[in-house]
Amino acid sequence: MRIDRRALLCAGLCLAAPAHLLAGDDFYRGKTLTLIVGFAPGGGIDTSGRAIARHIGRFIPGNPNVIVQNMEGASGVLSANYLDRKAAPDGLTIAVPGRSWHVEGLLKSPGVQFDVARLGYVGSTGTMNSFAWVRADTGIRSFEDLRLAKDKVVFGSLGATTPTAMIPALLAANGVPIRLVVGYTATSRLLVAMEQGEVPAVYLTEDAFAQHQHLIDGKIVLPILQSKPDIPGLPLVRDVLPERQRPVLDLTRSSESLGLMVVAPSGVPAERLTILRQAFLAMARDADYQADVARFEAARTAPLPGEQVEAMMRDLATIATPDVIAEYNSLKK
Repeated sequence: MRIDRRALLCAGLCLAAPAHLLAGDDFYRGKTLTLIVGFAPGGGIDTSGRAIARHIGRFIPGNPNVIVQNMEGASGVLSANYLDRKAAPDGLTIAVPGRSWHVEGLLKSPGVQFDVARLGYVGSTGTMNSFAWVRADTGIRSFEDLRLAKDKVVFGSLGATTPTAMIPALLAANGVPIRLVVGYTATSRLLVAMEQGEVPAVYLTEDAFAQHQHLIDGKIVLPILQSKPDIPGLPLVRDVLPERQRPVLDLTRSSESLGLMVVAPSGVPAERLTILRQAFLAMARDADYQADVARFEAARTAPLPGEQVEAMMRDLATIATPDVIAEYNSLKK
């Protein structure tokens, strides 16, 4: 029944009144909308966030100016904290914190000040495949090569609870010879380290290579494992891990199932949140926006409406039981 309700929800969104007919449609005229990005400039999160900033203003009644503010730290948690605790809930601040910040909120990790249930969800750009990538000069050409490697292969990663660390940690816990190096503060810095040979392997979405596409095109790095069945013959993460770890994997992969979310503070007036949600969906369907992101993004699923993201977040909270959280935390490095 849950799937049916979401289908009805999406249908309702498609039939909803255009944003310019909503109450308060003059609020944004002459104002500036700030979009906070939870990572440093140059990486995949920043690139995607800036694309949204370039286009979303055209679909908000009053056509506000849109500026980007980078607020890097703790893999997006710093920006989410700011959004929930300090940003005014007036509809003039939204954020793209990153991909895994919400997991920290579900785990109630140290340093987390935000509550995932309080925030307003504008929408998601859609889900995308993630891969384990290795440098070709390692001689590793497949996941089986990695599994049989005599020495541990270093995987560089962002924060300890991002998929960049947690998926390799899950693999290592099941006997795959991996040594995890945690602490890179942005995907751009991680990929520079990979390009320079500092780290031979990473687990990242394809669009994380936005400013480093030459690494893929030149086959300097190769995919050996994937989260979704996009490349025929490439093994899936879920198939190389035991079934008993599926709940932990689902929590870890929630950043992929939820996609790159655009979030507003809690308490934004309902009519303004609706304006932002409808503007986001209209932008996502726009040919100019699609052409812009096609320059740096691989194919992803259709955008997710804010209401659907909100419902998915509630469902995710049911997965995060004390036992699953304990197992999840045991994998942190």
